[in-house]
Amino acid sequence: MTTKNKRILIAVPTLLFLLWLAWYYSDKQVIKRQLNELTWNINKEANEPTLETGLKMREVKQMLAPDVRAVIPERKHNETLASDMAVRYLMYYRDRYETLTIRFDDMLIELPEKGKATVSATVLVQKKTPQADTPDELNEQVEFLLVKDKEQKGGRDWRLTQARVPASLVQ
Repeated sequence: MTTKNKRILIAVPTLLFLLWLAWYYSDKQVIKRQLNELTWNINKEANEPTLETGLKMREVKQMLAPDVRAVIPERKHNETLASDMAVRYLMYYRDRYETLTIRFDDMLIELPEKGKATVSATVLVQKKTPQADTPDELNEQVEFLLVKDKEQKGGRDWRLTQARVPASLVQ
């Protein structure tokens, strides 16, 4: 094998690895992973221990900006909440259900300017109350606004600053 062939055998996998790294750490992929992690932390299993709930909510809080705008268009609701209050509302929402499963599909991430991202997605929600035999299922559109965090507190690159959700998701 010639020296030229050896270089090619080394260069091609190295180039592919570098391209994969660039894609994996691109802003869109980081945002997608963070939002999927957010859904995992919002999900609730039956008989979830209080300690696990606390750990999940701590993770959720690290993904939020200090102030988060909640928009519910059908109710003409537009309120800015401190991240602590947003987490409390989320805990109240979770506590109403025996199980809660959330998943994002068809996520469209746009980067209109440096350090800002808009995300629209279809959210699939399954929620089961203790009284129900089967879970209710919802399929709704949501929109988020995220801002890149220069300090990366908690290892998170992006902070959720606004959530636009339909009224059916918060009832």
